[in-house]
Amino acid sequence: MKIGFLFNHYAPHQVPHAAPYAFELSRRHLQYQVVIACASRQEMALAKEIATLYPGHRCQFVRLSPPRYYQLIDPLVSKWSFKRKKEVLKNNLDFFRTLDVLVAPERHCMKLRTQYGLSELIMIHTRHGAGDREGGFDDRSGAFDFTLLPGQKYVDRLGELNLLREGAYAAVGWPKFEVIQGLRKQRKKFFTNDRPVVVYNPHFDQRVSSWQPMGIQVLEFFAETRDYNLIFAPHVVLFKRRVRHGAHLPKKFKHIPNIHIDLGSPASADMTYMLSADIYLGDVSSQVYEFLLEPRPCIFLNGHRVDWRTNPFYFHWTLGQVVNDIDEELRPALEQSFSRQPEFLPRQKQAFAYTFRAETDSTAAQRGADAIADFLKDKTVNL
Repeated sequence: MKIGFLFNHYAPHQVPHAAPYAFELSRRHLQYQVVIACASRQEMALAKEIATLYPGHRCQFVRLSPPRYYQLIDPLVSKWSFKRKKEVLKNNLDFFRTLDVLVAPERHCMKLRTQYGLSELIMIHTRHGAGDREGGFDDRSGAFDFTLLPGQKYVDRLGELNLLREGAYAAVGWPKFEVIQGLRKQRKKFFTNDRPVVVYNPHFDQRVSSWQPMGIQVLEFFAETRDYNLIFAPHVVLFKRRVRHGAHLPKKFKHIPNIHIDLGSPASADMTYMLSADIYLGDVSSQVYEFLLEPRPCIFLNGHRVDWRTNPFYFHWTLGQVVNDIDEELRPALEQSFSRQPEFLPRQKQAFAYTFRAETDSTAAQRGADAIADFLKDKTVNL
């Protein structure tokens, strides 16, 4: 049986959410042929780096590309659309037809079934975020044959929405943490002073993101005060699709000594900034849960004046202060962040444990690989 792991993006941020399963599957279940297929050089580079953490793996690596004509126009089109994902799928149907199973951390690949006729392909989803945003709970979540989930929170949420079927999922944990630990990612110093470091991490979805209503105000605030250092590390998609998301960054912010800007390098997704900050400032990104690997103060920006208190899609906003007005509330929130942290610490620990399954007798990658093998053992495929 041939199993493909697909990474179909520009940035490599989805790779740590699925590649560890591939390497462990190839080591622990020798009956499978495992192929890792990447659509960008960045994804391939990270996948091969992660491979060094799994000596003895048997995975093969394949590079997928869109058609030549699309490679020429992609730099322009990508500013507002990720049409490239679809072009990669269409241009590599011969490869996908060789697979019995496809594993992916994103949902766009379902087009292989719905549009491109691969109705017999077994499809497994690993997800690539553990947040609460409504966009992570749409009907596509229930379209896969099997799903690996980070923890009980997603079992409960998807179950309530009737998007889980008995025997079609397993809660296995978060392999990205193993990758970060294995690659020895740790706190780095980005500033020459010892003032508190705030990481601002706006999401790309402008229906819920703080970027358009508040983003420039946030940068202005930190440019005008030197009491704090700021790492501006938005979701990698925000500035990749800058036209669609209105992501324009004035030049004046690029040379301010207490502001470090990263609009999409690997460091913006490999927890470098989450590990290096003292305070999290954001909106709906799942990266807040990665930040809480080490519980610290969180502040959330309510740029759309959402009534969030009983809304499950804003559950993480109960883990810190919520700011509705930058001019009036951001400075007091920052000043109180450390003194109020004991108030939020128990909730942060509980939410983290609810979000991520954690055990010491096995790793998330091992549990995920075994769950995939258990699911597949009764499947009949044409070899």
